[in-house]
Amino acid sequence: MTKGQPSCFNWQWLRGGRAGLQGLVLALLVTACQAQEPKMVGGITGVAYNYSQEYVVFVKVNGKTVATGLDEVKVGGVKGGGGMCCIELPLGAKTAEVTLVFPKGKESKVVAPIEKWWPDLAESAIVHILPGHKVVMEVRSIDLVPRSDLLDARIKELGLKRETKIKGIYNTGPNARADGVE
Repeated sequence: MTKGQPSCFNWQWLRGGRAGLQGLVLALLVTACQAQEPKMVGGITGVAYNYSQEYVVFVKVNGKTVATGLDEVKVGGVKGGGGMCCIELPLGAKTAEVTLVFPKGKESKVVAPIEKWWPDLAESAIVHILPGHKVVMEVRSIDLVPRSDLLDARIKELGLKRETKIKGIYNTGPNARADGVE
């Protein structure tokens, strides 16, 4: 103890305490920066459309079945559209693992891009199974119909000849909001 200091105050403890306090602060910062579980958006109905020439027994998104028994189609056609409840997706996810199960247990796992989506409109996760095991997902609230733009682009990309004309209602592009929210 030095002259003029109160007897209850120990400078040596403070010096040691600073190092201890710095260590504690560093440990708290490291802990705070560690990865946390992503927030999930749940209660989303899975919908699948098969534009491919293969029968699909099961469609799974991140391990959860969203569709069964999707018939094969001629190039340019589509089957599917039924919904299964419910899956959840990490908030802001850009991709999802989609597993396509074909007859005789053959599987194809695809990391599918998820087109821009808004959690407040997340009612349905639509899985578009395109020729050649390409998969694109979108999350939307309305207009649960097939996408002609995805199909046409894939047919062109693979150099396939269209065998059937588009029939019925199709969307012509990705999800868009009417309320101006980006």
